[in-house]
Amino acid sequence: MENLNYLWIIPFSPLIASVIIGLFGYKFLREPLAGIVAVIGVAIAAVASVAGFIHVHEVGGHYDLKLFTWLPLGDYNISVSILWDPLSALMSCVVTVISTFIFIFATGYMRGEPAYPRFFAYLSLFVFMMLMLTLSDNLVQLFFGWEGVGLVSYLLIGYYHNKRSAANAAFESFVVNRVGDWSFLMGILLAFVTFGTLDYLDIFAKLPEAGYWTITIIALLLFGGAVGKSAQIPLHIWLPNAMEGPTPVSALIHAATMVAAGVYMVARLMPVFASSSIALDTVLYIGTASAFVAATMGLVQNDIKRIIAYSTMSQLGYMFAAEGLGLFGDGMFHLASHATFKALLFLAAGSVLIGIHHILDVWKMGQLRKYMPITAATFLVGALSLAGIPPFAGFFSKDPIIEAAYHINWVIWALLWLGAGLTAFYIFRLYFLAFEDGDRLDPHTKEHVHESPWNMTMPLIVLATATVVLGFFREFFLEYLRPSLDPRAMSDSFVPEETRKLMEEGLARAHHVHVPEDAIHFMVESLTSPLGILALITAIGGILTAYLVYQKKVISYEWLGETFKPLYKLFYNRWYFDHIYYAIFVYGYYKLSVFMWKLGDRFIIDGIVDGSAKASVWTGGKLSLTQTGRISAYVLQMTLGIAVFLGLFLLIK
Repeated sequence: MENLNYLWIIPFSPLIASVIIGLFGYKFLREPLAGIVAVIGVAIAAVASVAGFIHVHEVGGHYDLKLFTWLPLGDYNISVSILWDPLSALMSCVVTVISTFIFIFATGYMRGEPAYPRFFAYLSLFVFMMLMLTLSDNLVQLFFGWEGVGLVSYLLIGYYHNKRSAANAAFESFVVNRVGDWSFLMGILLAFVTFGTLDYLDIFAKLPEAGYWTITIIALLLFGGAVGKSAQIPLHIWLPNAMEGPTPVSALIHAATMVAAGVYMVARLMPVFASSSIALDTVLYIGTASAFVAATMGLVQNDIKRIIAYSTMSQLGYMFAAEGLGLFGDGMFHLASHATFKALLFLAAGSVLIGIHHILDVWKMGQLRKYMPITAATFLVGALSLAGIPPFAGFFSKDPIIEAAYHINWVIWALLWLGAGLTAFYIFRLYFLAFEDGDRLDPHTKEHVHESPWNMTMPLIVLATATVVLGFFREFFLEYLRPSLDPRAMSDSFVPEETRKLMEEGLARAHHVHVPEDAIHFMVESLTSPLGILALITAIGGILTAYLVYQKKVISYEWLGETFKPLYKLFYNRWYFDHIYYAIFVYGYYKLSVFMWKLGDRFIIDGIVDGSAKASVWTGGKLSLTQTGRISAYVLQMTLGIAVFLGLFLLIK
C-alpha cells in the first residue's frame, strides 16, 4: 500500500484551512471567503478519504504511516501516525463527506454573523481533531483528538458566548465530558502499565499475556470515556443543552464527529472489548438503556433541535447495543447510516429556523410545507429513515440490530423494539406539528417565511438522496469492514492468531445470529417473518398514532397527557437525572462545603487561632497576680522553683 503517502492530507487539510482563517480571517477573509476556504479544506480531505477508501477496497490490508515522532520516551517513541484500514477509511469518509455538506450549508446559515471567520476556523479545527482521533494508531494520539473535539465543542456550543444559556451549556458539556475523560485517561495509563506500549497493534498482540480482569478493567475504564463523549447514561445530560450552538454545529456534533467518537473507539479497540464478556455486557446494557430512555424523553420535548438531539442519544444506544452483542460491523454501518440521515434532519431543522427567524418551539410552527417544500420533503425522508421504514437507510442499519438482539436476549430486544416504536412516534410528532398541522405562525413571521437558498437546500437534497440509496449497500459495507472487525477475517499482521482465538470466545454469542447481509434479502425476509412484520407494524403504528393525535386530532394530546400524567412528568423531567445530579453534585457539594467551612475554618482553624489568643490572655492574667513588688515573695518563688527542678532532676536520674 505504498501509494497511500498522500493520507497526511486528510487531517491536515482542515487544519491548514483553520490556521489560514484564524490568522487572516478578520482582515482578508471576511464573509464569504472564510466559509469558502473552510469548504475547500474539508472537501480536499473528503476527496483524499474517498481515494483511500477505494484503494483499501481494491488492494486490502492495512497501512501504518508514521508521520513524525511526537514524544520520545526512552526506547519507546509516540508518533503522530495514520492507521489506514477499512474501519478508519470508512470513518474518515463519514467525517469528511458529511462535514463537507454541513460546511456548505453553514455558509448560508451563518450569513451576516459578525464572527463569521471565527466560526469557520473553529469548525475546521473541529474536523481536524476528529480526524486525528480517527486515524490514530496509538492511544496518546487518540486521546489528543478525544480532548481536542471536547475543547472545540466547548468553543462551538458557546459560540454565542454573550448569551448566558449558551455559555452555561458549553461549560456543562465541558465539565461532564471531563468526568468521562478521567476514566478514559485511567484506562490509557493502566494499558501502558500492563502492556508497556500504547500502539494498538502491539496491545492487540499482547492481549493473551494479560489477565482477564486486567483486560476487563481497561475496557471498562475506556468505555467510561465513551459514555461521556457519546452522551450515554449516566453522562448524557450535556447533550440536549448543547443545542445552544448554531445548528450546523449541532449537525456536525451529532452526525459525524464528537458523539460518534465513542462508538468508533469501541470498534477500533474491538480486540480489547471482545476479550472480556463483562465489558461487552456493560456496553450492551448501557447502550440499550440509553436507547430506550432517550426515546421516552424525546416524546415530550417541544424544542425542534432537542427532539432530534434525543434521537441521537437513542440511536447511539443502538450502535453500542450492536457492539455489545458482538455485531461490530452492524454498529459501524448504523453509525454511517445515522450520520447521513441525522445530518439531514438537523440541517433541515436549521433551514426551518432560518425561514421562521429562529423560532424553536414546534407549537409555534405549522404548515411549513406550503412555504418550504424542499425542506419539508427532505425532512420527511430523514424522518422515515429514523423511523425504520423500508427502503430508507435506517431500516437496513437499525432493524438488523433489533432482530439480532431477539436471538441473544429477549429483554434487550423488547427495549430496543419499544424504543424504535417511540422514535417513529416522536419524529413524526415533530413533522406533523412543524410541516403539516394548522398554521400557528404569527402574522409577522408568515410574511417573511421562505425556502432557504441553494447553498442550504443543495446539501439537503444530496443527503436525502444518500439516505434513500445507502441502505442497499449494506452487504458491501459489512464485507468491507470484515478485515477490521471480524476475527475470522483479520490478518496475522493486524491481530495474531492467539488474540483472535481470545476474541472469538468473547464473540461466541454473535455467531448464533443469522441476519441476512444482503439488503434485498434482508428486506424480503423482514417483511415476511413475524419478527420483521412486528417491527414494521410498530414503526407504522407510531407514525399513525402521531398522525391521529397531531394531524387529525382524533385523539386529544391533552387527554393523553392527563391520562398518563405520572409518565409524562417522568419523561418531561428527563427521568429526574438533572434533579438527582443537582441534589448530589450541586446542592450536595454546596452543603458539604458549608459543613467543611464551619468545621475546618470556623471551628478548627479559627478555634486554634482565637483559642491561642484567649489562652495567652488568661495565662497572662493569672501570672500577673504573682507580681506583688515584694522582694521576699520573689525569693520564695525562686527557692520553690529551684526545689521543684532539683526534685525532678533527682527523680529522672
